[in-house]
Amino acid sequence: MKVEKQRPYRFTEAVSEELNVAFRNLASEIMKEGALSSKDKSLIAVACAVAIKCEYCVKSHKENALKAGATMDEIKEAVAVASQVRLGSGLTFASFVLDEHE
Repeated sequence: MKVEKQRPYRFTEAVSEELNVAFRNLASEIMKEGALSSKDKSLIAVACAVAIKCEYCVKSHKENALKAGATMDEIKEAVAVASQVRLGSGLTFASFVLDEHE
């Protein structure tokens, strides 16, 4: 079975090897252990993917989160928070229809 490269890496590689290396290095630097664990960062990533409505990103970051040690319960809770934030932002924008016309 052929493993397909992740789409962002397919694109950066198609542009240039230098861009591909730079993007991979940036991703590695951001996702490495620091003030937040790699697992926590992976949970944030999958939640952000839900918030921006990127199906491919959700699938990819879910797999990364599982590999980083996250449980499905942790992933579900993280994406529920993201969903609530997205809903809240929608309601915030909806509230502008209540503003009086100037």
